[in-house]
Amino acid sequence: MFLDLTLVVVIAFLTSLVVCRAMIWIGPIDAPTEPRKQHRAPTPSSGGLGIGAGYGAAMVVLSLFSLSWRHEVSEQSIAMLWVSALFAYPLLLVGFVDDVRRLAAEFKFVVYAVLSFAAAWLMGVVFEFRIGDFFLVLPMWVGLVGTALWVFAMLNIVNFMDGANGMAMGSAAVGLVSTGIIALQGESVGGGAIALCGAAAIAGFLVWNFPAGRLFAGDSGALFAGALAAFACLIVIARTGMSPFVAPILFFPMIADVLLTLFYRIRQRRSLFHGHTEHLYQIAIHSGWSHARIALLYWLAMAACGVLAWIVNRDPAQLAPVLALAALTGLAIAIDRIVRRDARVRGVLQP
Repeated sequence: MFLDLTLVVVIAFLTSLVVCRAMIWIGPIDAPTEPRKQHRAPTPSSGGLGIGAGYGAAMVVLSLFSLSWRHEVSEQSIAMLWVSALFAYPLLLVGFVDDVRRLAAEFKFVVYAVLSFAAAWLMGVVFEFRIGDFFLVLPMWVGLVGTALWVFAMLNIVNFMDGANGMAMGSAAVGLVSTGIIALQGESVGGGAIALCGAAAIAGFLVWNFPAGRLFAGDSGALFAGALAAFACLIVIARTGMSPFVAPILFFPMIADVLLTLFYRIRQRRSLFHGHTEHLYQIAIHSGWSHARIALLYWLAMAACGVLAWIVNRDPAQLAPVLALAALTGLAIAIDRIVRRDARVRGVLQP
């Protein structure tokens, strides 16, 4: 199975690489018409179509030609993979339409919410939590809401963070690699396949995006990557018993940036539906940091969180993930306050 996975990972990368190159020629153009956009010149977008093509090609080859896949992957895992594709590709399509013709934020909110609830219901509701000797079993409807919120959050988090060349998509790829390692260690071949093929497809896009920004992922790429991240975690939780608290650790740097920025905007009584430049990575850009420097910093932070997630996931009592997540949250809040205070003093961030 290792050789089969290696082959389809290469297929995902090469297919994405070629299709993304074609998108540079024929893709829609993202013009810097809004203050929140960090690029200066019109740039081809919708690299997400290349990512989707790469991932789809890999999974088709794996399903049709791998005998090991057929023998080692359970019917439930295969069903979950088909369900993940059922929702990931419509999200890619919605994102592509948004790249070509801007959709209203309120309309997208409703579409994402509906798809998130449907995906959570069909992928498997997470409603059982273990913290040491304490077991918490939530009512099914509470678990459904929580699982849907996870999917909805990941869709928007990758999208919100997609504002510096390579940062968001590269961070998603690093998180998917970490998820894939945990999946394979837990003997979830399906979870490993969706994560590693998704990461490889994103890597094919990054060849054209990082660091020069010749092609943008667009909403199509951000939504598709966010969906793969959310669904891969749900599959690994269901198939390996991974603690639900490990999932946010895997993607913590992006999650923390978005959530703390939203809380900041709520405190400042600003609209959550309007574009802005108040994320930590945007503050770094306005402070003179290059896109490459910011991306590498986030990739490093994602890798560190991936290692931490792998370590705490080995705790049979599932207490370590909770403690690690709490410690990361406290660290993130401290960093957020320090950065924003300094940015206000220097006039980079408006009070």
